[in-house]
Amino acid sequence: MKKYFLIPILTSLLFTVSCSDQLERLPIDSLVEETAFQSVSDLEAGLRGALGGLNPDNMIAFNAIFADNAKLGVDNGGQQLNLVNQILNPDTGDQGLWANRYNIINRINRVLAAAETVTPSGAEVSDYNNIVGQLRALRGYLHSELLIYYGFDITDPNALGVVYQNFVATSGSRERNTTGEVLTLIDEDFTAAKNLITSTDINFPTDDFIDFQNARIALYSGDYTTAITLASGLIQKYPLANPEQYKAMFGGDADATEVIWKFDNVQGANNSVAGNFIFTGTGGNFIEMSNGLYESFDPADVRFEVNVNPDSDPTGSDNTIGIYKYPPNGDALYINDYKVMRVSEMYLVRAEAYARSTAPNFSAAATDVQSIRTIRESSTATPAAYASLSDAIADIMSERRVELAFEGHRYLDLKRMNNGITRDARDCPGGIPCTINSGDARFIFPLPLGEINGNTNITQAPGY
Repeated sequence: MKKYFLIPILTSLLFTVSCSDQLERLPIDSLVEETAFQSVSDLEAGLRGALGGLNPDNMIAFNAIFADNAKLGVDNGGQQLNLVNQILNPDTGDQGLWANRYNIINRINRVLAAAETVTPSGAEVSDYNNIVGQLRALRGYLHSELLIYYGFDITDPNALGVVYQNFVATSGSRERNTTGEVLTLIDEDFTAAKNLITSTDINFPTDDFIDFQNARIALYSGDYTTAITLASGLIQKYPLANPEQYKAMFGGDADATEVIWKFDNVQGANNSVAGNFIFTGTGGNFIEMSNGLYESFDPADVRFEVNVNPDSDPTGSDNTIGIYKYPPNGDALYINDYKVMRVSEMYLVRAEAYARSTAPNFSAAATDVQSIRTIRESSTATPAAYASLSDAIADIMSERRVELAFEGHRYLDLKRMNNGITRDARDCPGGIPCTINSGDARFIFPLPLGEINGNTNITQAPGY
């Protein structure tokens, strides 16, 4: 039998009013938007939280394995097979890049919105401005990374780029901004940031961080004069690491001579570049260095020692070539800082810009390439003599391949060259694809299905 409880009307009214009043109150211990950021130190925590959410190792793995710097390992049990087989689709093909970067951008926008409600004391103004500047620099950087992967053509300002999210959005469906609009908005964020940042800590965005990424963007978009100017400024400030410093930089994070920005990895962050290639508990290789890359190294070059596992047996029956660029540190854990920006890349940016300029300077381009080879190989060889643009670009790309191996560049470099991907035949046995032709749809990342399903106004990349 059902029981009904009758509540007196007056009691009910009092209860309703009380609940309504309580619902309008914000508990002082609740972490909601209105209470999350109330001080400059809160804003700093928000910056650290946003930066800590970055996942750089997914693109390091993609660039190496999807392109031609890696091959199936002797201990493979099904790991990374989609990348080995060059499968890039709207389901999971983008390695979570879209979701990860826009999630961080959302965090940044919320901290920036909160910063408008925080009034720093006189002693806090510099720190406050620095935090806001670093947030805007990071926002510009993340959008530039998205543009490079998902944009239709970074050299065409009218081509569709990506959505530039510079405010907190809780509703609405937006189409992509054009490449020109994205580059303009990146420049606005970077310009504002340079007027605010005072820190020189290479674990956070700095003025040099902005100049570095602007130099990359300038090269990729065809503004070679700007690329040369910005790269030159950084080359004057940062020396190249000598062989011992180079080994210490990657083996234990013990040197940062030529590092302009790095992701400060820590235990518990679940970020491990080595974990994309090996079983970090046993050292077994499920992904190995490709034969094509291995044979690009000079054994006398320090980069051979840094990249090639000493346990490799390339002439053995298994043709094992282990990847060693991110070795275990002193605590035996594979926790390596990611050197996202190094001055050696600026030598290569400037070399390429010299070669591609309206009035090419092949001699200067060759000198920049040789500067890296000289210090890495401890040699005094004379620069190459480039007879044509194709000669120069071929040599610069060869140097980029060994200098920036397993640092998230190879796929992007091959994409920029528009020459497709060609793997060494030894690196693609048993039906594994050996080539991707230039112009293939897979040189533009597809938007993930979640974005397409949730945003009917946005245009998918062609071919998906």
